Amino acid sequence: MKQLSFDRLEDHEEIARRSFENAYDLLVGKTTFDELSQQDEFYLPKDWEDPEVLLRYYEEEEDYEKCNEIISKQ
Repeated sequence: MKQLSFDRLEDHEEIARRSFENAYDLLVGKTTFDELSQQDEFYLPKDWEDPEVLLRYYEEEEDYEKCNEIISKQ
């Protein structure tokens, strides 16, 4: 797995994408903290436990399938 760094501007978008994927997977039950902790590193967005934060992100990404899943978990 490629090591990402906040020092490299090109990695910021990838870090954000991964952090929201992790938060989404936790919300819908596709992963657990134990599973995430077994990775070399993992990220979560600020306020990741708030479904509205995830919903706004996936609306911006136009990933409406994930939006529907988030809404169904509320």
